[in-house]
Amino acid sequence: MKKITYTLLISLPFMSFQTWATTTTSPISTPLYDYPQSDIYPIDTDAEEAETAKPAPSSLLPFFGNAARERGYDLPEPFGININYMNMRQNIDVDSIRFSGLALGPLPLDNMFSIHAGNTRERSKTETLKLDAWLLPFMNVYALVGHTKGHSVSDIGVGINIPGSGVIRPTNLQDLKFKLDFKGTTYGVGTTFTGGVGNWFAALDTNYTQTHFDVLDGNIDAFTLTPRVGYRFTTPGIDSLHMPAGKLNIWVGSMYQNVQQEFKGNLNDLNMPSETLQQLLAMANKSGNGRFDVKQRLETPWNMLIGAQYEITRNFNVTTEFGFAQRNSFFVSGEYRF
Repeated sequence: MKKITYTLLISLPFMSFQTWATTTTSPISTPLYDYPQSDIYPIDTDAEEAETAKPAPSSLLPFFGNAARERGYDLPEPFGININYMNMRQNIDVDSIRFSGLALGPLPLDNMFSIHAGNTRERSKTETLKLDAWLLPFMNVYALVGHTKGHSVSDIGVGINIPGSGVIRPTNLQDLKFKLDFKGTTYGVGTTFTGGVGNWFAALDTNYTQTHFDVLDGNIDAFTLTPRVGYRFTTPGIDSLHMPAGKLNIWVGSMYQNVQQEFKGNLNDLNMPSETLQQLLAMANKSGNGRFDVKQRLETPWNMLIGAQYEITRNFNVTTEFGFAQRNSFFVSGEYRF
Protein backbone atom coordinates (compact mmCIF):
# COMPACT_ATOMS: atom_id res chain seq x y z
CA MET A 1 0.00 0.00 0.00
CA LYS A 2 2.58 2.39 0.98
CA LYS A 3 4.90 1.63 -1.75
CA ILE A 4 2.96 3.92 -3.86
CA THR A 5 4.52 6.83 -2.27
CA TYR A 6 8.08 6.11 -2.93
CA THR A 7 8.56 5.97 -6.62
CA LEU A 8 8.48 9.57 -7.28
CA LEU A 9 10.86 10.53 -4.72
CA ILE A 10 13.70 9.14 -6.49
CA SER A 11 12.77 10.70 -9.66
CA LEU A 12 12.52 14.09 -8.48
CA PRO A 13 15.32 15.23 -6.37
CA PHE A 14 17.57 13.39 -8.47
CA MET A 15 17.10 14.74 -11.82
CA SER A 16 19.99 16.79 -12.93
CA PHE A 17 20.49 18.20 -16.31
CA GLN A 18 22.64 20.59 -18.20
CA THR A 19 22.37 22.68 -21.28
CA TRP A 20 24.97 23.78 -23.68
CA ALA A 21 25.48 25.34 -27.00
CA THR A 22 28.53 25.37 -29.17
CA THR A 23 29.47 28.66 -30.56
CA THR A 24 31.86 27.78 -33.30
CA THR A 25 31.80 25.37 -36.17
CA SER A 26 34.50 23.30 -34.49
CA PRO A 27 33.61 19.63 -33.98
CA ILE A 28 34.43 19.78 -30.29
CA SER A 29 31.33 19.67 -28.13
CA THR A 30 30.76 22.09 -25.32
CA PRO A 31 29.30 21.53 -21.89
CA LEU A 32 25.73 21.75 -21.05
CA TYR A 33 24.10 22.89 -17.91
CA ASP A 34 23.10 20.57 -15.24
CA TYR A 35 19.59 20.64 -13.97
CA PRO A 36 20.48 23.74 -12.67
CA GLN A 37 23.59 23.82 -14.39
CA SER A 38 25.21 26.12 -16.63
CA ASP A 39 26.51 26.65 -19.71
CA ILE A 40 28.38 27.54 -22.58
CA TYR A 41 28.37 30.90 -24.08
CA PRO A 42 28.06 31.04 -27.83
CA ILE A 43 31.00 32.94 -29.24
CA ASP A 44 30.35 35.76 -31.66
CA THR A 45 32.07 35.72 -35.00
CA ASP A 46 33.52 39.06 -34.07
CA ALA A 47 36.93 38.10 -32.62
CA GLU A 48 37.11 41.19 -30.47
CA GLU A 49 33.78 40.46 -28.71
CA ALA A 50 34.72 36.83 -28.28
CA GLU A 51 37.96 37.80 -26.58
CA THR A 52 36.08 40.13 -24.21
CA ALA A 53 33.52 37.45 -23.28
CA LYS A 54 36.12 34.86 -22.32
CA PRO A 55 37.29 35.01 -18.70
CA ALA A 56 40.79 33.88 -17.82
CA PRO A 57 40.74 30.27 -16.59
CA SER A 58 41.00 30.10 -12.80
CA SER A 59 40.85 26.33 -12.25
CA LEU A 60 42.43 23.11 -13.42
CA LEU A 61 38.92 21.93 -14.31
CA PRO A 62 37.69 20.97 -16.72
CA PHE A 63 40.53 18.77 -17.89
CA PHE A 64 41.44 19.67 -21.47
CA GLY A 65 39.65 22.97 -20.93
CA ASN A 66 42.53 24.99 -22.38
CA ALA A 67 42.45 22.94 -25.55
CA ALA A 68 38.73 23.66 -25.90
CA ARG A 69 39.26 27.38 -25.31
CA GLU A 70 42.02 27.48 -27.90
CA ARG A 71 39.55 26.09 -30.41
CA GLY A 72 37.10 28.89 -29.73
CA TYR A 73 34.90 27.60 -26.90
CA ASP A 74 33.81 29.77 -23.99
CA LEU A 75 33.38 27.31 -21.12
CA PRO A 76 31.22 27.91 -18.04
CA GLU A 77 32.68 28.32 -14.58
CA PRO A 78 33.83 24.88 -13.41
CA PHE A 79 31.89 24.57 -10.14
CA GLY A 80 28.22 25.05 -9.31
CA ILE A 81 25.87 25.14 -6.31
CA ASN A 82 22.19 24.51 -7.05
CA ILE A 83 19.10 24.85 -4.89
CA ASN A 84 16.17 22.96 -6.45
CA TYR A 85 12.46 22.47 -5.83
CA MET A 86 10.34 19.74 -7.43
CA ASN A 87 6.59 19.13 -7.22
CA MET A 88 5.45 15.85 -8.79
CA ARG A 89 2.26 13.85 -9.29
CA GLN A 90 2.00 10.42 -10.88
CA ASN A 91 -0.13 7.29 -11.04
CA ILE A 92 0.99 3.96 -9.55
CA ASP A 93 -0.22 0.45 -10.38
CA VAL A 94 -0.24 -1.74 -7.26
CA ASP A 95 0.10 -5.45 -8.08
CA SER A 96 -0.26 -6.91 -4.59
CA ILE A 97 -0.49 -6.05 -0.88
CA ARG A 98 0.23 -8.78 1.67
CA PHE A 99 0.24 -8.86 5.46
CA SER A 100 2.35 -11.37 7.38
CA GLY A 101 3.37 -12.10 10.96
CA LEU A 102 -0.27 -12.07 12.13
CA ALA A 103 -1.69 -14.63 14.56
CA LEU A 104 -4.55 -15.24 16.94
CA GLY A 105 -2.91 -17.13 19.78
CA PRO A 106 -1.25 -20.19 18.21
CA LEU A 107 -3.31 -19.83 15.01
CA PRO A 108 -1.37 -18.11 12.16
CA LEU A 109 -3.39 -15.55 10.20
CA ASP A 110 -0.97 -14.56 7.45
CA ASN A 111 -3.57 -15.30 4.76
CA MET A 112 -6.48 -13.74 6.62
CA PHE A 113 -6.71 -10.56 4.51
CA SER A 114 -7.21 -10.29 0.77
CA ILE A 115 -6.51 -6.72 -0.31
CA HIS A 116 -7.27 -5.27 -3.73
CA ALA A 117 -5.82 -1.90 -4.72
CA GLY A 118 -7.33 0.20 -7.50
CA ASN A 119 -6.36 3.68 -8.64
CA THR A 120 -3.37 5.13 -6.80
CA ARG A 121 -2.15 8.70 -7.11
CA GLU A 122 1.04 9.96 -5.55
CA ARG A 123 2.06 13.56 -4.82
CA SER A 124 5.34 14.80 -3.41
CA LYS A 125 7.48 17.87 -2.91
CA THR A 126 11.24 17.71 -2.82
CA GLU A 127 13.98 20.22 -2.05
CA THR A 128 17.54 19.38 -3.02
CA LEU A 129 21.01 20.85 -2.76
CA LYS A 130 23.37 19.85 -5.55
CA LEU A 131 27.11 20.42 -6.01
CA ASP A 132 28.62 19.89 -9.45
CA ALA A 133 31.86 20.24 -11.38
CA TRP A 134 32.84 20.11 -15.05
CA LEU A 135 35.29 17.23 -15.19
CA LEU A 136 35.69 17.48 -18.99
CA PRO A 137 34.40 20.15 -21.39
CA PHE A 138 31.55 17.78 -22.30
CA MET A 139 31.10 15.95 -18.96
CA ASN A 140 29.70 17.23 -15.67
CA VAL A 141 29.57 15.19 -12.44
CA TYR A 142 27.51 15.99 -9.35
CA ALA A 143 26.35 14.87 -5.92
CA LEU A 144 23.10 15.81 -4.22
CA VAL A 145 21.19 15.56 -0.98
CA GLY A 146 17.49 16.25 -0.58
CA HIS A 147 14.37 15.96 1.52
CA THR A 148 11.02 14.73 0.24
CA LYS A 149 7.59 14.98 1.80
CA GLY A 150 4.30 13.84 0.32
CA HIS A 151 1.48 11.33 0.31
CA SER A 152 -0.25 8.75 -1.82
CA VAL A 153 -3.94 7.90 -1.95
CA SER A 154 -5.15 4.43 -3.00
CA ASP A 155 -8.62 3.04 -3.59
CA ILE A 156 -8.64 -0.31 -1.75
CA GLY A 157 -11.07 -3.08 -0.89
CA VAL A 158 -10.41 -5.63 1.89
CA GLY A 159 -11.67 -9.20 1.94
CA ILE A 160 -11.45 -11.73 4.79
CA ASN A 161 -10.47 -15.32 4.00
CA ILE A 162 -12.69 -17.81 5.81
CA PRO A 163 -11.38 -21.40 5.62
CA GLY A 164 -13.89 -23.52 3.76
CA SER A 165 -16.04 -20.51 2.81
CA GLY A 166 -13.75 -18.53 0.53
CA VAL A 167 -13.40 -14.77 0.74
CA ILE A 168 -16.08 -12.53 2.19
CA ARG A 169 -16.03 -8.81 1.47
CA PRO A 170 -17.81 -6.80 4.17
CA THR A 171 -19.38 -3.67 2.69
CA ASN A 172 -17.73 -1.46 5.31
CA LEU A 173 -14.30 -2.62 4.11
CA GLN A 174 -14.82 -1.70 0.44
CA ASP A 175 -14.12 1.53 -1.46
CA LEU A 176 -11.73 2.77 1.20
CA LYS A 177 -9.32 5.65 0.64
CA PHE A 178 -5.97 4.60 1.99
CA LYS A 179 -3.71 7.62 2.50
CA LEU A 180 -0.04 7.18 3.21
CA ASP A 181 2.01 10.16 4.42
CA PHE A 182 5.74 9.83 3.93
CA LYS A 183 8.99 11.72 4.20
CA GLY A 184 12.61 10.82 3.70
CA THR A 185 16.17 11.87 2.93
CA THR A 186 17.80 11.18 -0.41
CA TYR A 187 21.43 10.99 -1.48
CA GLY A 188 22.61 10.61 -5.03
CA VAL A 189 25.32 10.97 -7.66
CA GLY A 190 25.07 11.57 -11.38
CA THR A 191 26.73 12.71 -14.57
CA THR A 192 25.66 14.75 -17.59
CA PHE A 193 27.12 14.52 -21.08
CA THR A 194 26.62 17.41 -23.47
CA GLY A 195 27.36 18.46 -27.01
CA GLY A 196 26.08 20.66 -29.79
CA VAL A 197 26.42 22.41 -33.12
CA GLY A 198 26.03 26.17 -33.39
CA ASN A 199 23.27 27.16 -30.97
CA TRP A 200 21.71 23.68 -30.96
CA PHE A 201 22.57 21.50 -27.99
CA ALA A 202 21.86 18.04 -26.61
CA ALA A 203 22.28 16.56 -23.13
CA LEU A 204 22.06 13.13 -21.57
CA ASP A 205 21.74 13.02 -17.79
CA THR A 206 21.95 9.85 -15.67
CA ASN A 207 21.82 9.53 -11.91
CA TYR A 208 21.51 6.99 -9.13
CA THR A 209 19.85 7.82 -5.83
CA GLN A 210 19.11 6.09 -2.56
CA THR A 211 16.33 7.25 -0.26
CA HIS A 212 15.48 6.31 3.28
CA PHE A 213 11.77 6.68 4.15
CA ASP A 214 10.36 6.92 7.62
CA VAL A 215 7.78 4.15 7.02
CA LEU A 216 9.90 1.59 5.12
CA ASP A 217 12.62 -0.89 5.91
CA GLY A 218 15.96 -0.18 4.32
CA ASN A 219 16.52 2.17 1.40
CA ILE A 220 14.82 2.66 -1.95
CA ASP A 221 17.09 2.71 -5.00
CA ALA A 222 16.32 4.52 -8.22
CA PHE A 223 17.93 5.13 -11.61
CA THR A 224 16.94 8.05 -13.85
CA LEU A 225 17.85 8.65 -17.49
CA THR A 226 16.96 11.99 -19.12
CA PRO A 227 17.80 12.97 -22.72
CA ARG A 228 17.16 16.56 -23.83
CA VAL A 229 17.65 18.64 -26.98
CA GLY A 230 17.29 22.40 -27.30
CA TYR A 231 18.33 25.76 -28.71
CA ARG A 232 20.11 28.77 -27.18
CA PHE A 233 19.05 32.37 -27.80
CA THR A 234 20.78 35.64 -26.96
CA THR A 235 18.42 38.08 -25.23
CA PRO A 236 18.87 41.89 -25.36
CA GLY A 237 19.83 43.85 -22.26
CA ILE A 238 17.38 46.14 -20.46
CA ASP A 239 19.09 49.42 -19.69
CA SER A 240 16.29 50.70 -17.45
CA LEU A 241 16.80 47.69 -15.15
CA HIS A 242 20.59 47.73 -15.56
CA MET A 243 20.40 44.19 -16.93
CA PRO A 244 23.02 43.06 -19.45
CA ALA A 245 22.30 40.86 -22.45
CA GLY A 246 21.58 37.28 -21.36
CA LYS A 247 21.27 33.75 -22.69
CA LEU A 248 18.00 31.81 -22.91
CA ASN A 249 18.05 28.02 -23.38
CA ILE A 250 14.85 26.23 -24.36
CA TRP A 251 14.55 22.44 -24.69
CA VAL A 252 12.32 19.41 -24.92
CA GLY A 253 13.12 15.99 -23.55
CA SER A 254 11.96 12.85 -21.84
CA MET A 255 12.58 11.18 -18.49
CA TYR A 256 12.90 7.47 -17.73
CA GLN A 257 12.66 6.16 -14.17
CA ASN A 258 13.58 2.71 -12.87
CA VAL A 259 12.59 2.56 -9.20
CA GLN A 260 12.74 -0.31 -6.75
CA GLN A 261 9.24 -1.77 -6.83
CA GLU A 262 8.85 -3.77 -3.61
CA PHE A 263 8.37 -2.18 -0.21
CA LYS A 264 8.32 -3.75 3.22
CA GLY A 265 7.73 -2.44 6.71
CA ASN A 266 5.98 -2.76 10.05
CA LEU A 267 2.17 -2.72 10.12
CA ASN A 268 2.22 -0.55 13.22
CA ASP A 269 3.63 2.29 11.08
CA LEU A 270 0.49 2.40 8.91
CA ASN A 271 -2.72 4.30 9.59
CA MET A 272 -5.64 2.16 8.50
CA PRO A 273 -8.49 3.86 6.56
CA SER A 274 -11.23 2.00 8.44
CA GLU A 275 -11.91 1.60 12.16
CA THR A 276 -13.14 -1.95 11.51
CA LEU A 277 -9.93 -2.88 9.70
CA GLN A 278 -7.88 -1.27 12.45
CA GLN A 279 -9.68 -3.36 15.09
CA LEU A 280 -9.19 -6.58 13.11
CA LEU A 281 -5.49 -5.92 12.72
CA ALA A 282 -5.15 -5.02 16.40
CA MET A 283 -6.51 -8.46 17.33
CA ALA A 284 -4.29 -10.27 14.83
CA ASN A 285 -1.15 -8.25 15.59
CA LYS A 286 -1.00 -8.23 19.37
CA SER A 287 2.60 -9.39 19.22
CA GLY A 288 3.56 -6.37 17.10
CA ASN A 289 5.27 -8.63 14.54
CA GLY A 290 2.87 -7.80 11.72
CA ARG A 291 4.56 -6.87 8.44
CA PHE A 292 3.39 -5.54 5.09
CA ASP A 293 4.80 -6.27 1.65
CA VAL A 294 3.70 -4.19 -1.34
CA LYS A 295 4.58 -4.84 -4.99
CA GLN A 296 3.87 -2.08 -7.46
CA ARG A 297 5.01 -0.44 -10.68
CA LEU A 298 4.88 2.96 -12.29
CA GLU A 299 1.98 3.39 -14.64
CA THR A 300 4.61 4.38 -17.18
CA PRO A 301 8.39 4.77 -16.76
CA TRP A 302 8.56 7.64 -19.31
CA ASN A 303 7.16 11.15 -19.44
CA MET A 304 7.75 14.24 -21.58
CA LEU A 305 9.59 17.40 -20.53
CA ILE A 306 9.75 21.00 -21.68
CA GLY A 307 11.99 23.54 -19.99
CA ALA A 308 13.96 26.77 -20.10
CA GLN A 309 17.00 28.30 -18.45
CA TYR A 310 17.78 32.00 -18.28
CA GLU A 311 21.39 32.95 -17.74
CA ILE A 312 21.19 36.28 -15.93
CA THR A 313 24.95 36.61 -15.56
CA ARG A 314 27.88 34.32 -16.14
CA ASN A 315 27.68 33.28 -12.48
CA PHE A 316 23.94 33.03 -11.92
CA ASN A 317 21.04 31.41 -13.78
CA VAL A 318 17.52 30.18 -13.11
CA THR A 319 15.90 27.07 -14.57
CA THR A 320 12.33 25.78 -14.80
CA GLU A 321 10.95 22.59 -16.31
CA PHE A 322 7.51 21.03 -16.70
CA GLY A 323 6.74 17.32 -17.03
CA PHE A 324 3.55 15.96 -18.56
CA ALA A 325 1.97 12.78 -20.03
CA GLN A 326 1.15 10.33 -17.18
CA ARG A 327 3.61 11.98 -14.77
CA ASN A 328 3.12 15.69 -14.05
CA SER A 329 5.93 17.70 -12.54
CA PHE A 330 7.14 21.23 -11.93
CA PHE A 331 10.80 21.99 -11.33
CA VAL A 332 12.55 25.29 -10.51
CA SER A 333 16.18 25.90 -9.67
CA GLY A 334 18.64 28.67 -8.90
CA GLU A 335 22.31 28.13 -9.62
CA TYR A 336 25.52 29.93 -8.72
CA ARG A 337 28.70 29.07 -10.64
CA PHE A 338 32.24 29.92 -9.64
